[in-house]
Amino acid sequence: MSEPQAEYQAQPEGLARRSRGLSLVWLLPLVAAIIAAWLLYRDFTEGDIKATILFPTGDGLVKGKTAVKYSGVDIGVVENFRLMPNAKDLNGADGVLAEVSFNRSAAFLLTKGSKFWLVKPQVSLTGVRGLETLVSGNYIAVDPGSGEPQRHFVAAPEPPVYVRGDGLRVTLTSSRLGSLNRGSPVYYRQLEVGQVENYRLSEDTRKVEIELFIRREHADLVHRGSRFWNASGLSVQGGISGVNVELESLASLIAGGVSFYTPESQLQSPLATDGTEFKLYKSFAAADAGIPVTLQFDRGVSLTAGSTQVVYQGIQVGEVSRVKANRTIDGMEVEVLMDPSTDDLLSENTRFWLAPPTLDFSSGVNDLLQGNRIEVDLRRGERSLRTYSAKSKPPAKDPRAPGLHLKLTARNTGSLQRGASVYYRRVPVGRVQGMELKGDGTGVEVYVVIEPEYAHLVNSESRFWNVSGLRANASLQGIEVEADSLLSIVRGGIAFGSGPRASKIATPAQNGESFRLYASLEDAMEEGITIYIALSGNEGLKEGAPLRYRGIQVGEITRMYLNRELDGVRARARLFTRAEQFARGGTRFWIVGPKIGLGGVDNLETLITGPYLELEPGEGEPQVEFRALPAKPELDLADYMMKPGLALILDAPRRGSLKRGSPVYYRQVQVGQVTGYQLGELADRVYIYVYIEPEFRTLVREHTVFWNASGVEVNFGLKTGLDVHTESTQALLAGGIAFATPNNAEMGLEVESGSHYPLYGKAKPEWLLWSPKIELYPNIEDGFK
Repeated sequence: MSEPQAEYQAQPEGLARRSRGLSLVWLLPLVAAIIAAWLLYRDFTEGDIKATILFPTGDGLVKGKTAVKYSGVDIGVVENFRLMPNAKDLNGADGVLAEVSFNRSAAFLLTKGSKFWLVKPQVSLTGVRGLETLVSGNYIAVDPGSGEPQRHFVAAPEPPVYVRGDGLRVTLTSSRLGSLNRGSPVYYRQLEVGQVENYRLSEDTRKVEIELFIRREHADLVHRGSRFWNASGLSVQGGISGVNVELESLASLIAGGVSFYTPESQLQSPLATDGTEFKLYKSFAAADAGIPVTLQFDRGVSLTAGSTQVVYQGIQVGEVSRVKANRTIDGMEVEVLMDPSTDDLLSENTRFWLAPPTLDFSSGVNDLLQGNRIEVDLRRGERSLRTYSAKSKPPAKDPRAPGLHLKLTARNTGSLQRGASVYYRRVPVGRVQGMELKGDGTGVEVYVVIEPEYAHLVNSESRFWNVSGLRANASLQGIEVEADSLLSIVRGGIAFGSGPRASKIATPAQNGESFRLYASLEDAMEEGITIYIALSGNEGLKEGAPLRYRGIQVGEITRMYLNRELDGVRARARLFTRAEQFARGGTRFWIVGPKIGLGGVDNLETLITGPYLELEPGEGEPQVEFRALPAKPELDLADYMMKPGLALILDAPRRGSLKRGSPVYYRQVQVGQVTGYQLGELADRVYIYVYIEPEFRTLVREHTVFWNASGVEVNFGLKTGLDVHTESTQALLAGGIAFATPNNAEMGLEVESGSHYPLYGKAKPEWLLWSPKIELYPNIEDGFK
């Protein structure tokens, strides 16, 4: 314990020791100061730049998300924003001040004159803008200025109207703006070469000044002698002589547009420079910018200067500017101004002709009022022409049109017009080019062209038929009206399809092949076979009257004329293809017309549609000569004997009011009918033939009794009063027979067809009290069993 104390020796007081270097305590603050200086320098040279942008509203701004972009690159982001009430820069209105952190590399954009605006998705007539914001969100765009550095900006409400890029800027003056707008396209030969940059009123407020931007690659197209016209929307001018409708393009119809062209006489004029002023005309004709073309007609034509149009495939490409007689006064010399876009197509292969107006719903009122027009077939060629020999009527055919060219022959064309559609399954696949009379005048030749993509639908067995106008069918059920399309009612049309016997090996149709044009679908598909029917002439039948079997039309009368003996009528009829089996021996025809009588009303619809021929097929050899019966042939006793029901013969002293079809009743339920009658062998009685339906034949037994139920039975007594009895209303009007069978013990056995029974004049009271229990056959087959 004493050794450690001995080793410890205290230092003498007042002795100073010398320091060997800088203490580590002072090194740490020095390092911190250096780091702070370096960070300050980095922040100054590379850090973000703070700036503020004042917006009239904060709509679309999101803290920490809304970016600032320049040339598609993010250069900053909104870090915060606060309200700015009564902001001086907004004329005292409330605003929102956005605090933006900019990348140091964007310092050159933060200068006086720079403009900031909020980009949001916008859909307008001129197009869709800011579509990318649907994915990335709204952002702030910037247009750089060139002044001194600045850190506070006021946002622009709209993007700058100035179009960025290198190009030519010219000014147009006009009395009105029309449908032009910022961004409206500028066209040269229908090619967009620029756009409307801005517009404003002139200093005297009498005109509108429109600033155009033409892209640099197209700037050399604008000369001081160039002509500009308004291609906005539709320009309609109407009068007694016609209606003038002008349209540059679908885009200009919606968003407006300007077109320009340099006439040949002005091609040597100096090129336009920035700020050059031009007059804006209302149309290319008013601008006198069209290409002058002279047409020589070989006869007088009805045309009006300033109104008659030159049309190419339904599009106006020119306008008549002058009409006068030619030097020899045997024709007309017509000057037209063609749209500059047709310059390259005015060649030796181009043709002009006069086209009459057509009534067409697709062209609206225009064609109804404008009268004649000039049509042109523009074709490229080796040399350019400015004078043409024009035709006074449209060409019947044009083999240069692409597609399959066919010739159809018909007796007449109905309401078919040039330009009418050709349909396949009611889809337009071609058009009628024209038509002309055959050389011998016996028919019409119609020239059609099928579009190339549908040419394979036509083969050697195709059938063509006319679908022009309306087809109506009237009956008691109503009137059925059929038409292929509204357009075919007025302008006509043609349809085609495969024939009824088309084979799979039919060959494709060839260019120039000829087909027959049928008057209707029925004619095209139902060639059938021709037969002849002898008539008396009093039937009321007419040409077109149908031949029917079980209510289905199987043919029609095509012609009626007197026979050679002049004592009757001979009808020529056509049986449709599917009904050729009716042209056989044994087939019977009879007249079906309206019947109104005490027994009822039949075939009332023929009062409207007219009578027709009903037929019943035979099984003999092929035959084409027949004679029509005045009424439906009735079955005789032998025929009914072969049927599954029960054919009976009733002996009566006289016929009374009974006739064919008179009902037969059992307990006032009709179970059969009278099928005929005739005098007995000695003329001492009348045989009445009745037929009982198969399911009721078990009701007739050996001791069954029959009585005449025709008319009405009236009994009157002082005690009994008035008793009126009739079997049915039908029996009262048309006659009838009733029968009764005794009770089971006395009824006897069933009978066969051909059995005789007496027909009593009236029933005995006890007959009406019989009530046997007889099982009926549920169907015919059970009856045979």
